Amino acid sequence: MNVASPSQRLLRKALLANAGFSLLSAVIIVGWQHQLVRLLGIAQRFNPISLAFALTLFAIWLLVCAVRNQIKLLDARLAVGMDLAWVIASLPVVAFTDLTGPGKLVVGIVATIVLCFAVSQWIGIRRILSDCQGKIEEVRGA
Repeated sequence: MNVASPSQRLLRKALLANAGFSLLSAVIIVGWQHQLVRLLGIAQRFNPISLAFALTLFAIWLLVCAVRNQIKLLDARLAVGMDLAWVIASLPVVAFTDLTGPGKLVVGIVATIVLCFAVSQWIGIRRILSDCQGKIEEVRGA
């Protein structure tokens, strides 16, 4: 469903913020990968550049979704799903890996921020759907 309306404002802002955070995270990973690996206690075999690349692709996709005149709700729902997958995947990382204390804290903070994006995007989707439902009822009542 494509809908262009002022009710898209929250969803658009949430998608843009998510894109910015994802891109910033990728830049930090690339710029300070060796320091991050040591600080967080990440295994040496882990390739942080692959994570940075994936985050960059995700950020670009979110940006494309957010700047459309009409945000595609399917894309927004996919963004929510991917954010929730990140949060869920973070739980065993914090609980069962040998990350340092600061490493577990960073993973937890990032997961909390990503959860906030998922929730705000979901609320934005609900606002759009509510606005559409209101317009449908308005037309039926006329």
